[in-house]
Amino acid sequence: MVRFAVTLASQISAVILETVPFIEAALTSHPGLLKPGTLSLEFQLKVLVFEPFIAVVNSSPPLSSSPGGTSPTPLPFLIVIDGLDECEDKEGMEMFIDSILNFFRDYPAVPLRFFITTRIEQHIQYRLEVSKVILDSLDHHGSEDDIQMFVEAEFEREAKRNRVIQAYIQEHGNWPTANHRDELIDHIKGSFIFGSALVKYILWNKGDGLTPMDRLPLALEMNPGLDGLYTQTLARVEHFPHFMDVISTITLSKSPFSISNLAQLLRIKTFEVLHVLVDLQSIIQVCQTYEFPAGLGPSFINLLIPQLCAPT
Repeated sequence: MVRFAVTLASQISAVILETVPFIEAALTSHPGLLKPGTLSLEFQLKVLVFEPFIAVVNSSPPLSSSPGGTSPTPLPFLIVIDGLDECEDKEGMEMFIDSILNFFRDYPAVPLRFFITTRIEQHIQYRLEVSKVILDSLDHHGSEDDIQMFVEAEFEREAKRNRVIQAYIQEHGNWPTANHRDELIDHIKGSFIFGSALVKYILWNKGDGLTPMDRLPLALEMNPGLDGLYTQTLARVEHFPHFMDVISTITLSKSPFSISNLAQLLRIKTFEVLHVLVDLQSIIQVCQTYEFPAGLGPSFINLLIPQLCAPT
């Protein structure tokens, strides 16, 4: 996070040229801004990002969010922070979120928005559960339709220019078959990145002497590559009391438990179950009611373990 504010300021100056003199003035007044770790992240964000943006918004002529034009009421600019949870600096992440919230508290009408994507981490979730933040879970927004459209489009495009595929289709009929396509989409399991990698391997891998038709069944045996994610996430709490009992019970259960029922079964306290699970929400969804959401039965658990529901 020590380079985050400087990086953000650099990108803003490239998009909103009017901020350049204000950012340059900040760098002149505070030379330590370019030395990582010299000044706090909160101060860096304030003088390199927030204050230059406010200065431009309040300047004349009005700031325009559309190239080549001005508007008295510009649409908000959008800053996208993708994968915030991937940063290991928890304190820095917390300071970043607090700085954003403080900024919007002081300037509620500012034409700026932040779009943050992250796995659920306790130190992030706690700070974002405030009225000014709109939270949405992607668990209810499956990507299967998008992946199917992508896979079909890529195979169709390649079939139009690859003479080997054309010759195969002429001799054997459509390729891939509907069954092969469905198997591939099912194997991708909603991971667009994994799906993209598989399609590239099948259609465009060179130098292995295989045809796309040869590589398709091989692709169906490839691991989605999530083992590392689970290992890393579980390692955070594997030393906690009752970790093995809680995780093994969840893993072996055929249906989801409520937190209280799981605690009763293991003869431990409810807070001890939550202590194990609270930092595992990137792989276990702990919901806030006793009810198991409709439509999210065991088929929803296509990776490791079922959903859990915590008492309200």
